[in-house]
Amino acid sequence: MTVEFEKAIAKYHEKLRILPLPLVSWNTFSVNDLDISVFNSFQKNWKEKIDFHSIISVPKREIVITDAKFKIVFASHGIHEMNGYHPSEIIGKSPKIFQGKLTSETTRNSIRKALSKNLPFKEVIINYKKDGTTYRCEIEAYPKFDTSGKLINYIAFERIAS
Repeated sequence: MTVEFEKAIAKYHEKLRILPLPLVSWNTFSVNDLDISVFNSFQKNWKEKIDFHSIISVPKREIVITDAKFKIVFASHGIHEMNGYHPSEIIGKSPKIFQGKLTSETTRNSIRKALSKNLPFKEVIINYKKDGTTYRCEIEAYPKFDTSGKLINYIAFERIAS
């Protein structure tokens, strides 16, 4: 019976068509693991935690985290696809790096007002890619406080607006 079973399994496997995955797909998984690790290192000090997997379940949505002085301390790796900047190029810089002459002053003021009051906001703004071209960026941002109520970060979820 064992020999027949082995032959049947061999015959079955001969008929299978196995498609190898490109190496790029494995890189995607490792990038997400790195993003999760860094993201979790920031949120360990937050009063309210966020499930990283629920964040990345929205396609083409990137994460930017600033410190209390609004300097970028984290950007997900997909930010490069959205605007041409690698995360390492924008760490330590203000998100204003993405703004330019076509960025609406009204929208800037609205964002500035929310930031000054430590409030969440959602806006669509004209941003600039590294190559100078513009894109409409939807930004949904939330203040993150420590257990004593002190602002320590802002987390922004960004995507190209339709």
